[in-house]
Amino acid sequence: MDSRISSINRAYAEKCSLMLECMDRLLSDGVGYTRPDGGMFIWLTLPEGFFTMELWRRALEKNVAILPGTPFYTDGGGDSGVRLNFSNADAEDICIGISRLAGVMQGYMDTA
Repeated sequence: MDSRISSINRAYAEKCSLMLECMDRLLSDGVGYTRPDGGMFIWLTLPEGFFTMELWRRALEKNVAILPGTPFYTDGGGDSGVRLNFSNADAEDICIGISRLAGVMQGYMDTA
């Protein structure tokens, strides 16, 4: 059991690193994100003028699944936060997803 858990932890760490590398390379300045030490998620903080529900809608049109931050707040916050999951995607899909998300975000900025 311990070896299985270690294997899963390594796999998640590799996927997390890959997603962060893609984000470093492709996302524009002003977009912040966590660099987690564990887990399955990266929390993205959007620049001013972005709204997570609109970004979510636009991302879905490009077959990119993101989770708006609003459900994670009890006080009505989260309008600038997005949760990204890297646990279920393979390496190719992670890079494609971040590339598409970057394009969606650029298109959003161009129309704002």
